[in-house]
Amino acid sequence: MNIQSIRESERNSHIELYSNEELYKEGSWLNKPIKTVTDLFPLFEECEKFRALDLGCGVGRNSIAIAKQFQGIPCRVDCVDILELAIEKLMENAKRFGVEECIHGIVSPIEEFEIVPETYDLILAVSALEHVDSKESLVKKLEEIRNGIRQNGVVCLVVNSEVTERNKETGEELFPQFEVNLPTEELQDILHRFFVGWEVLKSTVRAQKYDIPREGCISKLSTIVVTFVARKRG
Repeated sequence: MNIQSIRESERNSHIELYSNEELYKEGSWLNKPIKTVTDLFPLFEECEKFRALDLGCGVGRNSIAIAKQFQGIPCRVDCVDILELAIEKLMENAKRFGVEECIHGIVSPIEEFEIVPETYDLILAVSALEHVDSKESLVKKLEEIRNGIRQNGVVCLVVNSEVTERNKETGEELFPQFEVNLPTEELQDILHRFFVGWEVLKSTVRAQKYDIPREGCISKLSTIVVTFVARKRG
């Protein structure tokens, strides 16, 4: 399956998800930011200003929480997503939660967004880097992420690996709708190689299963989730 077909399928899935779920509503999969992100907040308590980059931001599950946490100091969160609908809803949510001055929405594929060196205190990509257009783009983006972090800044990466999908009703195997679907060990090796010398704050591997809408069916998705968090030290 080509990239265009995968992205069209992902677009349709996320449009359905974002259209039917409300940010931070109890019972929604968007009911709160992920704990791996919020656990990082104490690391930045001494910051006089704060800048973050959220790659694959969606409607603001993590970036809105970041903006709320740091809105008492000069704060900017650059939020990148390929979906126009996601950025539209992100900005609506930013206004609803009173952080519109901190949130900057950018419609772009991740691989096309250029990360300026030494710009960010925090760069996060949650279930996002597996949606760049190739393994080569993934490697290039990791290099940009590494170079984009300021001294004592943090990268927070959550990446799916070894993804399989099956039609929930029939059990038929489906082509995984992920542009980059690496073996778990290879993905871990790439991450640790790029951030060698950094202080690794978290490195975990966890199997996960969930249902996701696909064209004409519900897919039972299985994945090995790799979480990698590291801090740039002198």
